[in-house]
Amino acid sequence: MRVLFLTYPRIGLNRGGLQIQIEETGRGLSKLGVDVVQYDPWKNQIPDVDICHVFSIDSSMIYHVNRATSSAVPVILSPVLNLFGSRQLVSRMKQRMSVLPGVYSDLRRAGQMLSAATKIIALNSEEREMLGAVFQIELSRVCIVPNGISAAFSGGDPRLFNNAYGISDFVLNVASIEPRKNQLSLVRAMKRLPYTLVLVGKCSPEHADYLKKVEDEAGDNVRVIGAIRHDDPMLVSCYRAAKLFVLPSFSEVMPLTINEAVLAGCRIAVSDRVPVSESIVPHSERFRPDDIEVIAHIIDHKMQDRGANRGASQAVAAMPTWDEICQELVKIYRDTRAVHMPVHQALG
Repeated sequence: MRVLFLTYPRIGLNRGGLQIQIEETGRGLSKLGVDVVQYDPWKNQIPDVDICHVFSIDSSMIYHVNRATSSAVPVILSPVLNLFGSRQLVSRMKQRMSVLPGVYSDLRRAGQMLSAATKIIALNSEEREMLGAVFQIELSRVCIVPNGISAAFSGGDPRLFNNAYGISDFVLNVASIEPRKNQLSLVRAMKRLPYTLVLVGKCSPEHADYLKKVEDEAGDNVRVIGAIRHDDPMLVSCYRAAKLFVLPSFSEVMPLTINEAVLAGCRIAVSDRVPVSESIVPHSERFRPDDIEVIAHIIDHKMQDRGANRGASQAVAAMPTWDEICQELVKIYRDTRAVHMPVHQALG
């Protein structure tokens, strides 16, 4: 079985969760014997594959989805729908207005791609509900397949980070530095606290002003150390050296960093705009991303907690690995391919 992986053309500019998801999925599928074909913009690969798996409902993908459906190649769509920063009613109204010329054309194209897809893969029940409510699609076509867990984050040596930076038992945030990730609120909450905050993440040129604002407001207890590659042992060590992981984002789909932090043994505090795996919910503190006082209170409470933190890591360890996720995807591919096969091929 040959599966074409497609996503928006700017994916490589800022390596983040979606690119990691695609890479891990590709590796896992290849181990199961699937021929994963990465999209080449200089070739028309669609006629030569059995499935097109499209990651993202970015409007630039509409042409590929249309070509696949017109060529009778089934489309599996992982929308990675990031509308959790808006109220569902507002998103639904925008989508309905998108029928007007020049109004919310991105949402119109997203709806067209969702309608054309044979199967849609949501990362969690919240995304599935959002897809149904905003785009009025049949939920029978939506499967829930979460991101996988990398066992590497349950190991690691905290001394690697301790020796490099001279700190341990700190507050940690791992995310790209940008307004949506909301590091500024976290920095402001830390002003009244005696703990160290470590910010790990890249900043793209278009958000340079935001990074400067974060650095200008940061106190002496804030360390901005830049990006650490996902496969660098220093990242695992950083998680292991931290005590509390805080994600104050205004909007996310299903960030890998939460699972990685919990698996590494961190306590967790997460914005209420961020979907969290059901198994982690009992072990995480939630807050409004703009409530600085509450964020500071939660950080203080969590950092003073001296109890064991076994429950959260056990909950994440029970979640599926990338290999298990890929086994589920192969089943979806095969079922989809069987439905689209001509009768004589299916019988043969």
